[in-house]
Amino acid sequence: MGVRAKTEKMSVTLPKKLAGEIRSVASQGEISSFFTEALEHYLAYRKQTIALEKGFGAWKNESHPDLVTPEDSTAYVRSVRKADTKRLTRLGGISAQ
Repeated sequence: MGVRAKTEKMSVTLPKKLAGEIRSVASQGEISSFFTEALEHYLAYRKQTIALEKGFGAWKNESHPDLVTPEDSTAYVRSVRKADTKRLTRLGGISAQ
């Protein structure tokens, strides 16, 4: 028999219209799992947003003069893909083209 996940009961207050919309898509017995799934998705989104905000401005063109233009970036990606294709071909993962 599996171990039950620890849970905590919380009380939240929602606008009536939102509560009604939730009830229209989740049956009475599914509301907790509906909130759990929705909040897991939202928390992942918020964490990603925070990480992007913290990292904003970290890239400096002076540090990467070879990748200043979109064409530079495209050429770099193509070179990485070509090198990877050669490596995979050498290892027998794909056939030479």
